[in-house]
Amino acid sequence: MILKRSLGFMFWVFLCTLGMAQGVNAEELYTLSKHSGPVRSVAYSYDGIQIVSGSSDGTLKLWDAGNHRVIKTFWPGGHILSVAYSPHRKRISAGSSDGIIRIWDPESGLYRSLIGHTGTVNSLAYSPEGSRILSGSDDRTLKVWDAHSGRELATFAGHRGYVLAVAFSPDGSRIVSGAVDMTLKVWDAAGGESLMTLEGHEDYVRSVAYSPEGNRILSGSDDKTLKIWDAESGKVLKTLRGHEGYVRFVAYSPEGTQIISGSDDRTIKIWDAETGQILKTLSGHEDRVYSLGYSPDGKRLVSGSGDTTIKIWKDFFP
Repeated sequence: MILKRSLGFMFWVFLCTLGMAQGVNAEELYTLSKHSGPVRSVAYSYDGIQIVSGSSDGTLKLWDAGNHRVIKTFWPGGHILSVAYSPHRKRISAGSSDGIIRIWDPESGLYRSLIGHTGTVNSLAYSPEGSRILSGSDDRTLKVWDAHSGRELATFAGHRGYVLAVAFSPDGSRIVSGAVDMTLKVWDAAGGESLMTLEGHEDYVRSVAYSPEGNRILSGSDDKTLKIWDAESGKVLKTLRGHEGYVRFVAYSPEGTQIISGSDDRTIKIWDAETGQILKTLSGHEDRVYSLGYSPDGKRLVSGSGDTTIKIWKDFFP
């Protein structure tokens, strides 16, 4: 009996040691590593069944979120800097360094190419109803496209630097953008009018997001901070500090009670959206964290990193 217990204990120690050697922690569920370059953008499908990833290696990969296998690989052209999965339909959009946005049907392949930007497409977003695509580019403009016909609907100009981040409000009536000029701009999505310019960051604005209720705007910057803004007045409500590197990506949780951020400091942080307190720090990536995404039910998190891997996280709630 003593021998069996000793052998069991030794086996348990071996498993723990193996886990630590592989960099596995309590929150990390799985690591996907089929890309050969930095993973610049990741997203869950609207039903949570699939994950899409875009990489500087020039490929777009579609993954089965259940068995973690690659379903398909697409080669759009150029470095892939932004991806977006359409709501309600199986369409994937990818923005590239060649300035072209390509829409893919996972079953049939390339569906349509949107040509109009003259610089790298850094950020993409679908409108809540899925009929429009929003893009931000190094050409300092935002464009709105018809997701079905591919027709360019509007061009918004006003930033004095590369547009790095774009997002629709939850009702689709407004747009927020972030740029190298250190500002955020709020736009009327229909008319294209610039409604507000939000100033307060001290470096590039890398990521922007609306809260699920639409009353808050969230931003992440190279000044290593996140800011929460009042969406109506443009006033800064809170500045969140804790990262030691550029903040590459920010988002609200589906229910709006938490905030996630990814940084050049290789960590993911979970914040209380009301108090701004850091609730948890997730470590495991070996390079900067470029992109994050919640599963639709909010129970899992996917991250893309400069270490060429995608990680799926669970049990990350404080």
